[in-house]
Amino acid sequence: YIREFSKSRIVGRDALEIAQQIHDDGVDILIDLDSLTLDITCRVMLLKPAPIQATWLGWDASGIPTIDYFITDPYVLPEDAQDYYQEKIWRLPQTYLAVDGFEIEAPTLRREHLNIPKNAIIYFSAQRSFKRHPDTIRLQMKVLKAVPNSYFLLKGNPNEEAPEEFFRQIAEAEGVSLDRLRFLPWTATEAEHRANIAIADVVLDTFPYNGATTTMETLWMGIPLVTKVGQQFAARNSYTMMINAGIEEGIAWSDEEYVEWGVRLGIDERLRQQVHWKLMRSRHTAPLWNAKQFTREMESAYEQMWAMYRTHLRSS
Repeated sequence: YIREFSKSRIVGRDALEIAQQIHDDGVDILIDLDSLTLDITCRVMLLKPAPIQATWLGWDASGIPTIDYFITDPYVLPEDAQDYYQEKIWRLPQTYLAVDGFEIEAPTLRREHLNIPKNAIIYFSAQRSFKRHPDTIRLQMKVLKAVPNSYFLLKGNPNEEAPEEFFRQIAEAEGVSLDRLRFLPWTATEAEHRANIAIADVVLDTFPYNGATTTMETLWMGIPLVTKVGQQFAARNSYTMMINAGIEEGIAWSDEEYVEWGVRLGIDERLRQQVHWKLMRSRHTAPLWNAKQFTREMESAYEQMWAMYRTHLRSS
């Protein structure tokens, strides 16, 4: 087990060249980490340079016919999801992702900097604009409206005015004062960003495109999170991460539950403290923070894939 790659290779920018090098290296199992993120990755996977190919970690599976497996877990996809995938869904025993934690710097965000009282409840959301949906923003405004002396801190793409105006329009339509919204600038480093999450009492997740890295950062910092669970991969990321961090408080299966959890966690300080301590204790025990165990489970999956491939070769 190593925390960082010991070797890397820059092959080139041509898909044929990359695929040829993979084939020449004798790679048995090729893992796609990008899904549909990069066109060149799709072209490489289409060329089938390795006998077994799987997609993992990026966006949802791509549907490329030369990819054999989509590596997931028991929570991030519902049981009937196989009907919607050409790739065979391979579920790891607990979580499809794990890390050893995150580096944290000193926070640079203070309530007094934002003109927010010390006794106020702070809701927080840090997501890029393409994850924002008007229906979810309306739910978030309902939460804010139901919790007196509460504020909503929003962080998104730098130098974008359109999302701010979008939030303001919905807030006004829902009867929420614009004075309760704060739009945050981009931070210099990821470690500083994580430290600044600590200003939040509750983080409100996006839907139908959940957080992923932001969810893990929130849970690592011990901040309660409210998420709504959907049917597709992107709408279940926070669900699997919360389960694998050892908490169920904040998991909503409907719009009504999303608002209920948001309000309850906002007004119930004792509940927030309980969630916080559960999350902090889980750093030492939860699957989400056990990268060594995750590595063993992933390697076991590779061994099983290879054994099945060899069996198929012998029988064909």
